[in-house]
Amino acid sequence: MKMSWRKVFYILLGFGALVVVAALYLMSLIQAVPVIYEKELKHPLSTYDEPLQQFLEVVDDIKTNLHFGDDLDCEVTQEQLNGWLATQLKGNSRVSVPSGIESPRVILEGKSQTIYFTIVRPRFHSVISLKLETRLADQPNAIELKIQSVHAGSLPIRLKRVFDEIESAMTRSGVNFKWKAGTERTVAIIHIPTKVRIKRERELLITELDFQTGSIHVTAEVD
Repeated sequence: MKMSWRKVFYILLGFGALVVVAALYLMSLIQAVPVIYEKELKHPLSTYDEPLQQFLEVVDDIKTNLHFGDDLDCEVTQEQLNGWLATQLKGNSRVSVPSGIESPRVILEGKSQTIYFTIVRPRFHSVISLKLETRLADQPNAIELKIQSVHAGSLPIRLKRVFDEIESAMTRSGVNFKWKAGTERTVAIIHIPTKVRIKRERELLITELDFQTGSIHVTAEVD
């Protein structure tokens, strides 16, 4: 059965229109900004003044406890962490962030935690969200991070480059990080040093890592 050139033309035109609509739809999904992340980014930097000061005081208290050999019992809030990320991360030579990654924020939702950041390229940008479940691992001073999902905008993805960037950033920052064998890079293990030095060397053993909605509670024995 012969088909007229007009019919072929209209079929191709309809197919092309469907491809364009699908591409635009995918682009809208990829470029969508999660409401909770957008809300965090809209906070004026001045609103972080007090939480940032509180966070720096917690850090000073940890240093003091390590210096005198006192056990650690501290709590850090989501607001304090985001205050530091919003005001202190950029240009910080001690923390390495891959080029093109901007505005990281964390949302603490109890047993799960979500890390948001924006990937910026010359002709493309997208918000990446990593939903994690964090707990103490079976080994001493080891933290297990289980990646539950990764999204670009509102589109679920499994992007090799995201995992490569995570591994690269951890390595450049001097973090003892490795993927757990047999998990296809969905579970990572971070080892915390058992020996720390503040004026003198101390033994450190993390005994509790408790994530609550909006906060993290950490205890550790210091010898």
